[in-house]
Amino acid sequence: MTANIIIACIETRLPPDTLRAFDGLDVNIQPVIGFEDPREKSIFQSADAIINEMHPITGDLLAELKNCRIIACASTGYDYVDHVNAARHGIWVTNCPGYCTDEVAMHTIALLLSQARRIPQLRQRVRDGEWDPRAVRPIHHPRTQTLGIIGWGRIGKLVSAKAMALGFNVIANDPYVDPKQMLDAGVRPVEKETLMQQADYVSLHTPLNEETRSMIDARMLSFMRPSAYLINTARGPLVEESALLEAVQQNRLAGAALDVLVTEPPINTDHPFFHDDRFVITPHTAWCSEESDAAVWEWAAGNVAAVLKGKAPRDAVNHIMFTA
Repeated sequence: MTANIIIACIETRLPPDTLRAFDGLDVNIQPVIGFEDPREKSIFQSADAIINEMHPITGDLLAELKNCRIIACASTGYDYVDHVNAARHGIWVTNCPGYCTDEVAMHTIALLLSQARRIPQLRQRVRDGEWDPRAVRPIHHPRTQTLGIIGWGRIGKLVSAKAMALGFNVIANDPYVDPKQMLDAGVRPVEKETLMQQADYVSLHTPLNEETRSMIDARMLSFMRPSAYLINTARGPLVEESALLEAVQQNRLAGAALDVLVTEPPINTDHPFFHDDRFVITPHTAWCSEESDAAVWEWAAGNVAAVLKGKAPRDAVNHIMFTA
């Protein structure tokens, strides 16, 4: 029997024409842009599997997926799918952990160095006809600077290694990691508040869940130095944007480099972050390389293929619900 597979992508990132993971399987693949078009409701209802990229799938939509056996997230994060409720419907949810670890770490370092070397400000001065860097100084050598990492998983560990290779001192906070592992890697474990106080740059690398949502709020930002910068290449809702904007505008924080926002793409193209040179914004591209883009679709398709073959998917995030 032919398996109907929906690939729910975003307009700026389309899947490849063929996926090797489906070789030898009888599948019908239907790409769609999200789930909003009511004319495509029958397509969703008949889906045996969905490869999903960043589109919310919650209770109402899950109830419509009568035949679906797996929702494979084409991303590391899976916060946009109600995986607990999916389990109640007998639907596996998977992710692609590690497909872009190096890309995100490199993007983080690029944002870090852009702030450390004052690249955006210097570029603007040149555009304004200025050839004097004094207005953007001081510029410090990395060996005198401390990078604080919140979330020391795959990406956090790689960022710390790359930063230390450049000369930065690194401290980190992750309650789920043995502090000895950090010490063995040359990283000093500290409490979150201590990290915010001591770091010249704070970089976020945690998943988005109820524990971490809005964790960088006005209180946490108040611990940071006026000369410090915040970097976020993880998830936008980790940060309370209004509190961050206020801290920068009141000169209680030097600036921020963000690859992610609370709402993506921004509904308001006049977002205040876009009109302040102290904010460096990139459009959720930390994951991006041609190699990672090809890998993530194959990775997600591999999880789907396993389920179609009657096996448990390798990267299930709700498998415990099935064995309870």
